[in-house]
Amino acid sequence: MTFQQLQKDVLDLDLCTVCGACQLACPEAVIGFDGLAPVLTAASWTDTDCGDCGDCLDVCPGADPATPVSEERLFGRRRTPEERWTGVFTEVVAGHSLDPAVFEASASGGTLTALLQTAMAALDVDVVLSMGRDPDEPWRAAPALVRDAGQLTETAQSTYQLAPYLGALRQVMEQEPDARVAMTGVACHIQALRKLQAMDTAAGRWARDHVVLAIEPACSSSTRPEGTAAVIRDRAEVPLESVVRLRYREGDYPGDIRIRTDDGAEHQVAFWQAVRDFAGNKTYRCLSCGDWMSGLADVSVSDGDPNIFAASVGGGDQAKHGRVFIRTAAGAEAVAEGRARGLLTHSPVDLTGLNLGLERKRNRRASYERSGKPTPMGPIPGFREDLEIVPDERWIAAPTPTEEQR
Repeated sequence: MTFQQLQKDVLDLDLCTVCGACQLACPEAVIGFDGLAPVLTAASWTDTDCGDCGDCLDVCPGADPATPVSEERLFGRRRTPEERWTGVFTEVVAGHSLDPAVFEASASGGTLTALLQTAMAALDVDVVLSMGRDPDEPWRAAPALVRDAGQLTETAQSTYQLAPYLGALRQVMEQEPDARVAMTGVACHIQALRKLQAMDTAAGRWARDHVVLAIEPACSSSTRPEGTAAVIRDRAEVPLESVVRLRYREGDYPGDIRIRTDDGAEHQVAFWQAVRDFAGNKTYRCLSCGDWMSGLADVSVSDGDPNIFAASVGGGDQAKHGRVFIRTAAGAEAVAEGRARGLLTHSPVDLTGLNLGLERKRNRRASYERSGKPTPMGPIPGFREDLEIVPDERWIAAPTPTEEQR
C-alpha cells in the first residue's frame, strides 16, 4: 500500500476529509498539502520509495473512520442503534465558561475553551492544537499551536472552514517530543487521531503517549475556503486582501460574521445568510459524512441552542451555553477539574427535541446512502436510518420578508 493506493481509494473518490493525518503519519515526511489536496512534496518520490508502507492509508478516516474498532478500545463496546448519532457517553450536561472574556468571545458559551484552559492549568498540557487563522491571509483558517492559555480566547469560536489540520502536530512530535498535547477537532480529526493511536509506528506511539485530551465540537459539515471568501466579497463587499481579522459568530448570541479591514472598519454579515452561502461550497466528503460527532473524543460539545439558524433570523430565547457529552475518564477528569478551578459551570440537561445541525446531517447522510455513490462508512456497519428525507434547503430556508422590509 502506497500513496498511490491512498489516491485510488480515497482521493479519486472525493473522500478526503482534509484532516491532515496523512501528513502527520508519513514516516518519511513526504506528504503535504496543495490547498486542500494531499500531495507528495518530494519531486523525485515514487511508489517504489514507499515500499510496503501504507501508513497514510491506514490513518485516513476518509473512506473508513474505523469507529467500531476505536469504540471497542475506548469503551469496551460498540454503540447501539439508539446511540447512532450521539455515540457512547457517561453523562451530558449544559455548561459555559466562567471567564467573562472567554464567554464573550465564544460562539456557544466557551465550554470547549474552558476545558482546554483546564488541560493547561491542571493536566500538565504544554501545547493545544486548535483552529486559528493564517497569519498571511487572516480570513483563511489554519491550525494553531497554542502554548499560552491566555491565547486560547483567540481560537474560542467555531470556524466553518476546511483546512489541513493534524499535520501541524508533526512540528510538536519532531521538535518537542516530550510535550503533552490537548486538541480540539471535528469528527474526522478525532477519528484519525484514534486510528493513529492504534498504529504501531513512531507517530502512533507518540500520539498514544502524548495526546492526552481530545475535545470535539459537533459538526453539521464544513466549508471550502471559497465559501468564506464569497461571504466576504459578495455579502460584505470587502476585498479579501484588506481583511485583518475574521470571526464567524461574534457579538450578541448567536453572533454574526464580523470582518475587520486594514482601514479599521468593521463589517458584518448575518450568520443565517452565511449559512446559506456556505451550503454551496461543501466537499462531497463533508456532505456524505455519517457523523455529527465522532463519539470518540474524550468530551464532545454541541451548541446548547438547538436551532442557531432560527436564532440568527429572529432572535433566540436560549442563554448562550453548550451541551457537553462526557465520554472517557480523561474527559470526566477535565470537566471535574474545570469546575473545581472555577473555569466552567455545568448542570444536567435534557437531550430531547430537534437539533438543526443534527437533522441536516441525518437527512443529507440518508440521501447519499441511497444515491449509490461511494460514501464513508458510518459508525454502525450496515445500519441505515429509515426516514423521510427533507431537502437541506428546507432546513435553512430564507426568511419571508416582512411588509416593512418589502
